[in-house]
Order: sequence, then C-alpha cells, then structure tokens
Amino acid sequence: MAVKAKGKRKIIVKYKNYMWYVKSDDDSPYHILNVISDDKSLIVSCPIETETKYIISKGNVFQNKHTNGQWNRYLLPFSVPDIITPKFVADVIYWTTHGDNAEKTEWNGKDVPV
Repeated sequence: MAVKAKGKRKIIVKYKNYMWYVKSDDDSPYHILNVISDDKSLIVSCPIETETKYIISKGNVFQNKHTNGQWNRYLLPFSVPDIITPKFVADVIYWTTHGDNAEKTEWNGKDVPV
C-alpha cells in the first residue's frame, strides 16, 4: 500500500521515491522531520530542535541492514539546520540508506527526549 501524499512533499534519492514532512510532536515541544519510503521499508523521524542531534528509525531497514522494526535511535553525524530544505532531507535519506557509521543511542530521559 502506498504512502498518502496529502500534506507531504515528494523527493527522489538514488532513483527511489520518498515522502517527507515536518510536523510538531504531540508529546513534546519539538518539530519532527518524518521521511517514509514508498514501500515503507524506511521510516525515520528526526527531532529538529533537540540539543543532541539524532534520528529515530521505525522501519525494517536502516543503513542497508534489516532491523527489528522497533524504535531505534542513532546519533546524526551532521548538524540539523533551523530550516529544513530538500537538500538536508536528501542528505538524511542518503545517510540512512547508504551510510554505515550509525552510532546507536538510548533514551535517557533528558538529552535524547523523543
């Protein structure tokens, strides 16, 4: 089943289609960048205003490896801009699909809050 496109932007990275959008989080004061592949194998969320920059993998693939499909947090090796641009989204997608240097982190109740 395809991803609903209403309210989302399309982007193509390495010949694969993705949808992305930024939305405020219902459970925290942060805005979240959400990225979903057409086949829903890659589902990631990136809190924008957090002090510790990280991404949450929710799909069943991350950096070309199968995952357990649960929420896994990884530190981002680059900064998050104040304004989310298609170039930043493409960089996130490329890193989450072709990177290999993800450092896993766990929620500790303060600096990795979401």
